[in-house]
Amino acid sequence: MKILYLANKNSIFTALIALTFILILVRITPVSVEPVIKLVISKNRVSISNIHQLREIEATREVMVDKLNLIESNRFRHPKLGNVATYSEDFFVDVNHQITVNETDSYRFMIGSDDGFALTINGKLICEHLGDRPYSVQPCRIHLEKGQHQVNISYFQGFGNSGFTVEYARGEGKTFWFGEDSSDMTF
Repeated sequence: MKILYLANKNSIFTALIALTFILILVRITPVSVEPVIKLVISKNRVSISNIHQLREIEATREVMVDKLNLIESNRFRHPKLGNVATYSEDFFVDVNHQITVNETDSYRFMIGSDDGFALTINGKLICEHLGDRPYSVQPCRIHLEKGQHQVNISYFQGFGNSGFTVEYARGEGKTFWFGEDSSDMTF
C-alpha cells in the first residue's frame, strides 16, 4: 500500500516538473510570425508633420511582419509581436514590396493611419494623407493588370496615438490584410 502511495506521489511530482518545464519554455521562446513584409522604421530627430517633409534620421531598424495590422490599443503594435517600432513618436515606416496580381481588375487598398501616409504603385502616387490625423481608413483604388507590381507605402507617426493598417480587395470583394495571400493577390 505504501509503495503504491509513493508511486502515485512521484507521478504527480514528475507531472508537475514537466508542466513547469513546458511553461518556462513557452515563456522564454520569442514570439515570431511568418516574415512576409519588411518594415524599415526610421526615428526622426525632429517632429514630423508631413509625410513628404525632409527626413533627419537618427536611427533605422528593420522588422519583418506577417501582415500590416499595426494598431493594437491605439498604438503602433502588432497583435503578436507587440510594439515593433520601439519609438512612440516622430518615426517613419517604409514598406517596399512586390505583389503578384492573379487577375486583371480594379483593386482597393484601404490604408488606415493615425497620422500621414503615401501609397505608390509602380512609381505612381495612388493616394496619400499628408499630415496629422486620428486613425482613419482611406480607400485607394487602382486598376491592376495580371502580373507583378511594386508597392511602396510610407507612413509617419507624429505625436499621440498611432496606428497603421493596410488591407486590400479585388473590386468590392472580401478584404485581406496586406501580406495575406488570396486567390486575387500573393506576396
